Amino acid sequence: MLTTYRFTLFITLLSTVIFYISPSLSDHLKPKSSLEQVFVDAKVIHVSSNDLAPDPRVPSILTGKQVFTAEILDGALTGKVVEVKNPLSRQHNVLVSEGDTFIMMIRETANGTVYWAYNHKRSTAIYWMCFAFLLLLLSFGKREGINSVVSLYFTAALVVGVLIPAIFAGWDPVLVTIVLMGLKIVVNFILVTGNNRKSYCAMAGTLLGVIAAGVMAQLFGEFAHLSGIYLDKGEDVIYLATQPIQIRWLMFVAIMISALGAVMDVSISIASAYNELRITDPKLTPKQLMQASMNIGRDIMGTMTNTLIMAFAGSSLTTIMMVWGLDMSITQFINTPVISLSIIHALAGSVGIVLTIPITAWLAMYMLNEPIETETATLEQEPQATSLPTNEIKA
Repeated sequence: MLTTYRFTLFITLLSTVIFYISPSLSDHLKPKSSLEQVFVDAKVIHVSSNDLAPDPRVPSILTGKQVFTAEILDGALTGKVVEVKNPLSRQHNVLVSEGDTFIMMIRETANGTVYWAYNHKRSTAIYWMCFAFLLLLLSFGKREGINSVVSLYFTAALVVGVLIPAIFAGWDPVLVTIVLMGLKIVVNFILVTGNNRKSYCAMAGTLLGVIAAGVMAQLFGEFAHLSGIYLDKGEDVIYLATQPIQIRWLMFVAIMISALGAVMDVSISIASAYNELRITDPKLTPKQLMQASMNIGRDIMGTMTNTLIMAFAGSSLTTIMMVWGLDMSITQFINTPVISLSIIHALAGSVGIVLTIPITAWLAMYMLNEPIETETATLEQEPQATSLPTNEIKA
């Protein structure tokens, strides 16, 4: 069993090591906060007052002020009971009742210690949802499910433990992203589809496809006078960095990461289709196989491009609602930076998917053209059948 899961265990260990050593190596890249604050779990003991009223715009939300006592459940002040004044607005609405557990922020100020209801405790729901996801994945996927989980773990280690610290360190985001995504692609396909020619073909097709998507995003983004600073929280990142970062190239990084999953799906689909057709009908020429794979790819293309564009539309839903509500003209709408950026990202990812199909089919012609070996299984000799009775049945 250890031999079967040897590569899986190695990637799991490598990912864990990255998560373990990355904070110590990259801690100096983070700005030092002058605020002394900690976040702890706390439980509401008693609600002293509820001066609340429905919000005029959103009646389902209560706004106003709460005063309650709470017990700190962890940290250096475990067991201490404190009074919390909890203002409730439309944006910050941590409405609690007796017995509720919430996240408390404890901040030291010049006027003393402040205890604040920072947020609802949402981690429990997230952990249970992750557990349900993993349970379903492992139940239906078996070994492939385990490898998928390890692949996700490895991706998180590369992005959080390597890519982000490297960008904050001022490294070239394009080069770092291509190397890391290339490594991610190799590991993912070896885990999921094995170490074979089909995987190599899908690896190459995926890498070229996501690079094409990134180049398109960067090229047309700059043509539209956009840069990474227009990404969500892009300007805030500049002030977080302790040294100048190459914010200009973050569009390339963002589209490579966001389009990677869809491009991988398309690439392995084309490589698998080519390989299965080749095995099913050895008489087909490489050119015929490529054409058949392209025909399959055209069917995939319509759904996958829609998937990517709808994903970007879903993430920008409230922005689109704002545009509709303000009755913007098409000129005002399409030239707004956040809208332009979303459109370019969606189209660049779709271009990556479209180009991945012919690229992978073309690579398959050269990488999956070895002769098919027909193995003749030697049949074991069966023991001779017992002789029939000598007495024949007479009609």
